Amino acid sequence: MGQHKLSISSTVTPAIGHTDYHARSLYPESDGQVVEPVFLDGSRWSSGYAAGLSISYVYQPGWSVSSGIWFHQITTRQTRQPSAGEGTVTLRNRRLRIPLLLNFCPSNHRLSPYFSFGLLTDFPILSRVVVTRSGESTQNLRLKPLLPRPFFYGLLGAGVRYKLTDRYTFIGQPVLTYSFGQLGASFMHDPAFEIGLQTQLAYTF
Repeated sequence: MGQHKLSISSTVTPAIGHTDYHARSLYPESDGQVVEPVFLDGSRWSSGYAAGLSISYVYQPGWSVSSGIWFHQITTRQTRQPSAGEGTVTLRNRRLRIPLLLNFCPSNHRLSPYFSFGLLTDFPILSRVVVTRSGESTQNLRLKPLLPRPFFYGLLGAGVRYKLTDRYTFIGQPVLTYSFGQLGASFMHDPAFEIGLQTQLAYTF
């Protein structure tokens, strides 16, 4: 009964992602500008991060559940279509991410292994498209979600927990996430995964 069971943490996860697109054409808002569609097809690598706050509850020794709210952004860069001219297109997909994770720490030592698995729910928000054009001004455009439905990901993570003090703990773990897509939108599913390094600085009450 004397154990501290509740903790809050800041969480940062730099990541790289891979997506297999199935001939997607995206149409940014023009705001009166002349814009071209963003065409995505085939294998694409991207980089990004997730950052936010998490809260964790220890319900029995070694086991805890955690949730929170994170901002997630993944950035894809590619050259413009040949018919559009020279330049690059940068697509910044943005989402609000809600994790629901089960965590296991097999010992109470100062340094101990730490494992996590669970579900991530991403709610798409307004994304950004930056078009750099040779000899012309750079365009900064908005892109609304194709569908307002959430995306679902599975997460697996394995790393370490290090007790800095009785109250402060650092957790670092490589994590793998895999996209299950959107419910009822299998026709829009592009297989995707991300590999990241999830770091947390937690304060225990």
